Amino acid sequence: MTYGATGSTSARRDAGWRGGWIALTGAVLALVGTPVAGQQAAAQLTLEDAIALAKGSNPGFLSTQNDQAAANWQVREAYAQFLPSVDANLTGAWQQAGAQRFGTIVFDDQITDWYFSSYGVQLGMTINGNTIFGIPNARANSRATEARISAAEFDLESQVAFQYMTVLRARDGFDVAERQLERMQQNLEIVQTRVATGAAAGTEGTQAEVDLGRAEVTLIQAERALRQARLVLSEQVGVVVDETTVLASEFDVFEPDFDAEELMGMALDGHPSLMSMRAQESAARAAARQASTSQYLPSLRLAARFSGQAQEALNNQYVIRQVENRAESQIASCEFNNVLANGLNGGFPGYPRDCTQYVATDADRQAALSQNSAFPFDFTSIPAQISATLSIPVFSGFSRERQVSQARNQAEDAEYSRRAEELRLRTAVQSTYDNLQSAHRLVQAEARNLELSEARLVLEQRRYALGAADLLLLLDAQTALSTAEQGYLNAVYDFHYNLIALEASVGRTLRPR
Repeated sequence: MTYGATGSTSARRDAGWRGGWIALTGAVLALVGTPVAGQQAAAQLTLEDAIALAKGSNPGFLSTQNDQAAANWQVREAYAQFLPSVDANLTGAWQQAGAQRFGTIVFDDQITDWYFSSYGVQLGMTINGNTIFGIPNARANSRATEARISAAEFDLESQVAFQYMTVLRARDGFDVAERQLERMQQNLEIVQTRVATGAAAGTEGTQAEVDLGRAEVTLIQAERALRQARLVLSEQVGVVVDETTVLASEFDVFEPDFDAEELMGMALDGHPSLMSMRAQESAARAAARQASTSQYLPSLRLAARFSGQAQEALNNQYVIRQVENRAESQIASCEFNNVLANGLNGGFPGYPRDCTQYVATDADRQAALSQNSAFPFDFTSIPAQISATLSIPVFSGFSRERQVSQARNQAEDAEYSRRAEELRLRTAVQSTYDNLQSAHRLVQAEARNLELSEARLVLEQRRYALGAADLLLLLDAQTALSTAEQGYLNAVYDFHYNLIALEASVGRTLRPR
């Protein structure tokens, strides 16, 4: 008696692994440019196909995978701290004419509306301990994120493999239930033949019908278990896996002649979860170094500002009046100086002079109007400003010491988590390897029991048909075969489950290809 997980030959197994990579590539290409959710799985679905689908659609894994982009930008941001930041602003405003007030002080009336505009460009850069130690900290965080994604990917592969195997087990359990029902129908036919000929009592036919009903119940339960297993697999891979999809991968039971010490070394050297813990420990220590060092270093702030402004009066008569007032003021001052020069002994240097030169001309008025037309982009530059500030931390109310202590504690916690993961893997490898060896021996024992039970049922059916045995012996042989079939099925899949558990403990695939 063979089952889907164990019925492949060596040649079929090798061809299946070679074809698996082709199927995996095809599954990935089929996913490009199309949404996965709600799709129907292909007519044949290998384990590699299922894993590829899960990596492209499992929400939990995709959520973890998205963290890598933010971690990469954190590294770029850390390098960019050595470049100046640049801020630019552009402002436009309108001010209505009227009296200007400041508290109880009233200034002269503003007789025209104004347009104002200005620009500013600020450059700044801060160099401190966080800037210097931020790069190694960000790179450590990026490596930790990458390792965490790798661990999540490996966990997803193990989960999909386990559920894939669960569907195979449910499928083979359904086949076993179908065979049990067929045998019960055969037994009923044999019993009915004997009852019809008077060789057996009618109660024997009733008992055979009861056993047939029990077999039908078992078949219904097996069918429900298969549907439930397919639903869970559909949830994990992100596409519908129903009865139209054939799980094409087959798996052999083999003798697990692994070396325990070698398996332990594999787990401690490269298990994804342990690599993730080590990367997180490295990131925590980088953060502790940054906190313990940067908090005590001075901070240098460099800044520069370049700006300009434009101002325009909306009333041209106001502008012309300003020109004329300025000319009148200059003429009055000139005439006063001329009078003063005439009254002084020896005169006044440069005076008297011709005061008509200060009279406002049309050209002066036009020039003033042209200069007034400055809004919005005819800026007048304001002198640039450059500054440098050096800050030295002296006392911060012990907040600095608290932050350093917290960072160090987090680094120690990461170390403890890594050590706990190492201990867990040691225990898991040894335990799962022992379970796998026991499962292999159990498969061999159940195979012998199944073979003997099949031979006994054939014998008891012949004896009952000839009248050499009673119904109880036939039913007992039937029950023994059903138990043996179920026991063999459980042993086979317990072997594969334990192999998946061992692979999850070691951190790599161990099944022969």
